[in-house]
Amino acid sequence: MSMAERVPNSLPQTLAGKRAIITGGTAGIGRATAELFVEHGAKVVVTGRDLERAKNIQPLIDQGHALFVQQDTSDEKSWADVISRTLEAYGGLDILVNNAGRLIVKPLPLLSHDDMKLMLAANLESVFLGMRAAWPHLTKTGGNIVNVSALMGAKTAAIGLAYSAAKAAQQALTKSAALEGAAHNIRVNTVLPGVIWSDGWKRLAGEKQDETKTSVSANIPLKRVGEPREIAQAIVYLAGDEARYITGIEMTIDGGSFAG
Repeated sequence: MSMAERVPNSLPQTLAGKRAIITGGTAGIGRATAELFVEHGAKVVVTGRDLERAKNIQPLIDQGHALFVQQDTSDEKSWADVISRTLEAYGGLDILVNNAGRLIVKPLPLLSHDDMKLMLAANLESVFLGMRAAWPHLTKTGGNIVNVSALMGAKTAAIGLAYSAAKAAQQALTKSAALEGAAHNIRVNTVLPGVIWSDGWKRLAGEKQDETKTSVSANIPLKRVGEPREIAQAIVYLAGDEARYITGIEMTIDGGSFAG
C-alpha cells in the first residue's frame, strides 16, 4: 500500500490535532515518522538540509498535512525560523522530534578536531537548540519531546568514538530535560535505534546490499535489521497520550543487540 493510499485515516487517530516538528524528516527514520504522524492525525513541519530530498514528502505537503522548512539544526537562527513557521502554519506546537543527526566513523588517530566538533554540533548541540526553542511553546500545550539517539550512545563501537560520545551526551541531556520538564508537564524521552536499514546503511553497503544485510543480521539476536517504520511506531507511541506517564526513558529498539 502506498503512502498516498494510507494517508490520512487508515489508522486510529492517536495524534489527532497534534502539531509536530520532525527534524531530518525527508528520509529514513524521519520520513517514516512524518508519514506515520500524519496517518495518526497530526500536522507536521518537516525540516532538512537538502531541498532535493523534500520531494520525498511531497504527497504529505500536497494533501495539506505537512510543510517543509530547510534547516541547519545546529544553527540557532534556523531554529527560530522553524518555530516561527510552525506557529504561523498551525498556531502552536505539541511535539518535537529531534531526529536529525550525522555519523562519522574513523579510527582515533584519523579523527580530526573538526570531525569531533561536527559530531557534537550535529548530534548534541542541535538537540539542545531544538529543545530550548520549543520549550516555551510546549509548556503551553503540555507537549513532549522525543530525541532519536542511537545504540552506539549506550553500546560503543571501536571506531565510533566521536559519534558515540555525542549520542551518549544527548541521552544525558534528555534525562535532565525530562526532570526539568516534569514541573511544566513536558515529557522528554529517547529512542535508541540499532541497525536500521535506511539510506545511511544503503550508502555504506553500496553494490553489496544483500551481502551486507545478511552479514549484519547474523550478529543481531532477532537475525534481521530493523526498518525505519519500526522506529517511527515507537516515536508515535512516546509522543501520544497513551505514554502520558512515561518520561526520561531510553527505549532501545535493536532486535536484542544491547542485551547480547
